[in-house]
Amino acid sequence: MKFLACVAAIVATIASGQTLNGQSPIDLPVNIKAQPNNGKFAVDFNKAPAVVLHDDHTVKVTWSAGLDSHLTLNGNVYKSVQLHPHSPSEHTLGGKQYPFEVHFVHADKNKNLAVVGIFFDLDPQNKPNKFLDQVFRGFSQLHNPGDSYNITNLNPGSLDVDESNVYRYSGSLTTPPYTEGVEWNVLQEVQTLSKEQLTAWFNVIHHPNARPVQALNGRSVTLIQAADD
Repeated sequence: MKFLACVAAIVATIASGQTLNGQSPIDLPVNIKAQPNNGKFAVDFNKAPAVVLHDDHTVKVTWSAGLDSHLTLNGNVYKSVQLHPHSPSEHTLGGKQYPFEVHFVHADKNKNLAVVGIFFDLDPQNKPNKFLDQVFRGFSQLHNPGDSYNITNLNPGSLDVDESNVYRYSGSLTTPPYTEGVEWNVLQEVQTLSKEQLTAWFNVIHHPNARPVQALNGRSVTLIQAADD
């Protein structure tokens, strides 16, 4: 049924006039020169209540109220909407695939989408990730698709992300209907998680949920230094 649903979504997308030439995820190049930020990228993560939902394909975390986290791209402000993980990572970096990737989805006032992607690798000392621990600690409540629980104060700021290098390109949603025109921003910095956290993930989502890498089709990928001097 999932396969048929994906086929139907692709057919509908093509019928809507999309070319499917600007799809995500992609392999991000490692040997490109960084450009100055100059206000092109800034992210501000703040804590707020959230709802964690098992939707079968992934675990979706939606901010429920009071969130003022946002992403600024070239002066345009995108409000944080939700986040969801993929395992293994959907994007690759110089051909390398990581065990985990989290997508922070944002939308501007015209409902245009921008996503911040963060890679995760296994921690050499097997230390748990503080941010993921906030989300995962309720996973025992997620037995079936549709199950959910609330988090009083989820703090994405605990990731303490390094914004010094960010890959930017124009792509798409990585799930049906694969809508294009999404502004992708993937951090070069790699966060870490523990083996137990990765196991906890697969105890809820029992299958890999990463879309294969898509062709670049002539699109440009920019590496910007996101922290101004």
